Amino acid sequence: MQKVKMHGLVGDLWPNIRLMQLTGHWLLEYHEETGGMARLLRMAYCWMTTFSVYIQYAFLVCFLILETYNADEMAAVTITTLFFLHSVTKFTYFAFRSKYFYRTLGAWNQVNSHPLFAESNARHRATALSRMRKLLMVIGCVTILAVFSWTTVTFLDDPVWDKTDPDNVNETISVEVPQLMVYAWYPWDAKYGMTYFMTFAFQLYWLFITLAHSNLLDVLFCCFVIFACEQLKHLKEILQPLMELSAALDSVVPNSGDLFKAGSAGSDVALIGNGENGNGNDFDVRGIYSSQRDFSGFQGGITNGGTVGPNGLTKRQELLVRSAIKYWVERHKHVVKFVSSIGDTYGSALLLHMLTSTVTLTLLAYQATKIEGVDVYAASTIGYLVYTLGQVFVFCIHGNELIEESSSVMEAAYSCHWYDGSEEAKTFVQIVCQQCQKSLTVSGAKFFTVSLDLFASVFGAVVTYFMVLVQLK
Repeated sequence: MQKVKMHGLVGDLWPNIRLMQLTGHWLLEYHEETGGMARLLRMAYCWMTTFSVYIQYAFLVCFLILETYNADEMAAVTITTLFFLHSVTKFTYFAFRSKYFYRTLGAWNQVNSHPLFAESNARHRATALSRMRKLLMVIGCVTILAVFSWTTVTFLDDPVWDKTDPDNVNETISVEVPQLMVYAWYPWDAKYGMTYFMTFAFQLYWLFITLAHSNLLDVLFCCFVIFACEQLKHLKEILQPLMELSAALDSVVPNSGDLFKAGSAGSDVALIGNGENGNGNDFDVRGIYSSQRDFSGFQGGITNGGTVGPNGLTKRQELLVRSAIKYWVERHKHVVKFVSSIGDTYGSALLLHMLTSTVTLTLLAYQATKIEGVDVYAASTIGYLVYTLGQVFVFCIHGNELIEESSSVMEAAYSCHWYDGSEEAKTFVQIVCQQCQKSLTVSGAKFFTVSLDLFASVFGAVVTYFMVLVQLK
C-alpha cells in the first residue's frame, strides 16, 4: 500500500476529506491506496451512491406530481423536495466541479514559514485545525441527531393521510400510507412485508448520505474560511514585531543586535511587541534557528566579531529583516488568492443554496401558521425551520468573520509603530493599507456577499414573501 503524504491544508482537512470519501462523494484523490483496482472500486462506489441519490429523489418528485391534490398537500411535499434539493445539487455540483475543489485544497499545500515567525504561524495553524475539527464534530452530531429524530417521528405519526378525493374535491378520504421517513412514490407496494423493510432500510441509508453530502460540503467551506481568518490573525500579530525589527535598519543603535541575540542554552529569542507601553503582543521565537540552515550562522557577526554595520546588525541579520517584510506581503497576497479561489469554487453553489433556502423558509413560515398544538406536525415543521435556518447561518457567520478579520488588518498596520520604522517599513505600511482597503469576501456568483447582512436579507425576503402568501391564502 502506498501512503499518500498529506501537506498543508489538505492534511488539516483529512478527517473531513475521509468522511466525504466514505459517503460517496466524487473525491477520487487523496487516497492511501492508489492502485488501478482500488480506483475502480472507488468509482463503482461513487456510481452506486449517485444512482441511489437520484433514484430516491426521483421517487420523491413523482410523489409530488402524482399524489398531491390541494395546496396544503403540495406545500408540505414541496418543502421536503426543496429540503433535499440542497443535497442533490451539492452532490452534483461537487462531481462536476471537483477540479476547483482540488485547486483550493492545493492552494495552501505548503509548510514553510519565515524563521522569525514560525511560532506564530504554527500556533494559528493549530488554532485553525482545532476549530475545524470542533465544527466537524458539531455538524456531524447534528446530522446524526437529525436522522435519528426523523426516524423517530415517523413512528409517532398515524400511518393514515387525509387526502382530497380526486373524484370529488369537496370530500376527503383517508389513505393508508407506509410508515417511512419520506413520502415517495414507488413502482412497488411499500406498505407491507419484505418490500416495506427493504424500502425502509433504503430510505434510512438515503437520508443519512444526503444530509451528510450537504453538510460535509458546507463544513469544507467553513474550514476554508476559518483557515484564511487564522492566517489573517497571524499576519496582524506579527506586524508590531516586524516594525520593531525594521526600525533597526535605519537607526544607529550599537545594541540593536540584541533583538536577535540568544541567551543561555535553551533560552528563547524574544522580540518584545510593544516597547514601553507593555500592552501589546510579546513575540517569542523558540529555538527556530537550529532548524533553519540558511540562517543558522547569522549570529556570528556579533558573537565572533564579524562585520557589524552602524545599526548594530550584521549583513545577514539585515537580510533576515528585509526578508521578513517580503514574507508578510507574499503571505497576504496568498491569503487574497486563497479567498478568491474559495469564491470561484463555491459561488454558484452558494447562490443555489440561498435561493432554495429562501423559498423553503417561506413555505415553512406558511405551514407554521397551521400549528394548533404540540404534535408531530409541529415538531416536523419546527425541525425543518431550525435546520434550514442553521444551514444559512453557518455560512453567514463564517463569511462575516472573514470580512471583519480582513478589515482589521489595515487598522493593525496603521496602529503599529510604523513611524519608527525604516523607509522600507513605511513603504510597506502604505502597501498594506492600499491592499486592505477592500475587505476580503466570498460571494455567491457575484450576486451577494456571504455575511450576516445576507442572513438578515434572507430573513427579510422570507417575511415579505410570507405576507404575500397570507394575503393570497
